[in-house]
This record gives sequence, C-alpha cells and structure tokens, in this order.
Amino acid sequence: MKDKELRKLIGSRAKQRRLELNLTQPYVADKMGVTASTILRYENGSIDNTKKMVLEGLSEALHVSVEWLKGETDELQTDITDKRELQIRDAMEAILSKIPTGLTKDEDAFSKDFLLLMLQEYNSFLDSFQFACQNYKGDTDKSDMAAAIGFESKQEYNEIMFLREITHTVNALNDMADIVRLYSKRPKTATQRLANLLDENSDSV
Repeated sequence: MKDKELRKLIGSRAKQRRLELNLTQPYVADKMGVTASTILRYENGSIDNTKKMVLEGLSEALHVSVEWLKGETDELQTDITDKRELQIRDAMEAILSKIPTGLTKDEDAFSKDFLLLMLQEYNSFLDSFQFACQNYKGDTDKSDMAAAIGFESKQEYNEIMFLREITHTVNALNDMADIVRLYSKRPKTATQRLANLLDENSDSV
C-alpha cells in the first residue's frame, strides 16, 4: 500500500473510532500531547500519521490496536466500548494522580478511607442494581407473586422490590454525607464512624 493510501486509511479509521466513542478532537489531542488541528490533519491524512509514535499515540487514545489502524486486521479488539468507560478511567487516573495528598497524616487517612468506602459501596450497588434491573423491570410477569404477597399490582410489586434492592446504597450515601458534615466539627468522631462503616463492609464480603 502506498504511503498516501495508508495515511488516508489510518486517518479514516482513527476518525471512525473517535466518532464511535463520541470523542472530540481536542480530547484525543490532549491524550497525545498535540493540538486539535494536528488530530484533524492526522484524520484527513494531510500529514504523516504512519510514524510509530503517532500510531501508538492514536492506538492508546482510541483503545484500538496499531494493526487495526493500519488495516492489517478488521477485528476491533478493544477493552472500551463507550465514552463513559473512558470518562471513568480518566476520573480514576485523576484521583490516583492526587495520591499521596498534601494533607496531614490523619486527613490523608480519612480521605483515602472515604474513597475506599465509596468504591466498595459502588461495587455493592452494581450487584444490587443489576439484580434489580433483571428481576424487577421489564415485562416479566409476576402478577401471581404480587397478588400472593398482597400488592395491588405487578407494577407496585416491582417498584417496591426494586427499591428494596438498592436501599442499602441510599442509606450508605446518607451515612457518608453525615460523616463529611461531621468532620468539620468532630474529626475524630467522623473518622471513627467511617472506620466502622468500612469494617461493616469488610465483614459483609
């Protein structure tokens, strides 16, 4: 394949993947350490995008293989399916970049424990949310069960059961909000309450 054709193919595939993920040119540019206009030129093939450094940069930013960008394979092997997953990774990277913090030892410990609790609770929420969505949403007919338990309708049954599945997350978020509010007044008490919640989560695993 001629260099010009290869540049066009790489640019076309890079643009295709960027649009699939609903990413902007400035976002990709920031990941590669170049300008948005450079990404535009990579995508239209007006400048050389066949260099190893450029291909690896596009590959990493768009979560595809260099081989796919070059047209050597049509199999899009990727660990990212949408923009939200990239945003989650970016958020986690931003958090990790702030650790270790510039706080005192006790403040640093509190902030890390708070992060741990949020992550643990999200993990628990995800399990419950998946179960609730699979069992208490959609057209699954639970009329007989709803009537047997005493609910007036299947809809009421589903709404109550769905809420029951995720109530622990609602309670945990309220607890976390209370702990943050308490910290400014009584940091030791807030720290102890946070530790207690972490212990409870560990015991339930």
